Amino acid sequence: MRASTLRLLSLLTLGSAWEIAGRSGNAHLLPPLSKVVVVWTELLLTGQLFQALAVSLQALALGFFLSVLLGIPLGLLMGRYRRVESFLDIYMTALLTVPMISFIPFLVIAFGLGLHSRVWIVFLFAFVIVAINTAAGVRNVDPALTEMARSFGARESELFVKVILPAALPMIMAGIRLGMGRAVLGMVTSEMILAVVGFGAMIMTFGASFNSPALFATILTIVLLAVGLLGMIQYLDRRVSPWRVGA
Repeated sequence: MRASTLRLLSLLTLGSAWEIAGRSGNAHLLPPLSKVVVVWTELLLTGQLFQALAVSLQALALGFFLSVLLGIPLGLLMGRYRRVESFLDIYMTALLTVPMISFIPFLVIAFGLGLHSRVWIVFLFAFVIVAINTAAGVRNVDPALTEMARSFGARESELFVKVILPAALPMIMAGIRLGMGRAVLGMVTSEMILAVVGFGAMIMTFGASFNSPALFATILTIVLLAVGLLGMIQYLDRRVSPWRVGA
């Protein structure tokens, strides 16, 4: 059975179970999927979803772009040079283990409650994952490849461009996919805790008013956004790594 068929079957199973559970249980706790779809359509037609999307995408796009722009070069250096890794390892571990929301008070003091703080939160959520995966990809490059390139007189810059980067690309792209998922989480977190705007504002508003269908419709939109963005990255992965079977 094809993977696409299995995915469709999985979605149909989930949707059916959701609809049955919503109609047979507490509709305020779990509204039927059909009701959620109706409300989602209303939010779409009134423009509320598009307005929230426009606001949320600003912080998501800028924060994620910065995380990739800085995370990949830093990860390449950490993976290639042990001294760089030893120097930065403690900071990476701290950023990986400390809850990112603990940085919010400092960001508010530094940048206020506007877009800049939300961008930095998205950046912090995604940056470490991108950097660590990139470093792991570089460390896992077959030493025979680099030794062979050196035997042909390749310089360090040529090693990075022609050997290390292509060989580490699968792990780098995996880090970018994971980073995107973390970035979406950071986007929603910042909007709910820092500045009540975008999708975070809709979640807070509908949750406070116990409007379960609209709340689930908003969450469903965020899920669809994340799935769409991850699908785009996976497509890009296949384009830049055509030699990988099953990528």
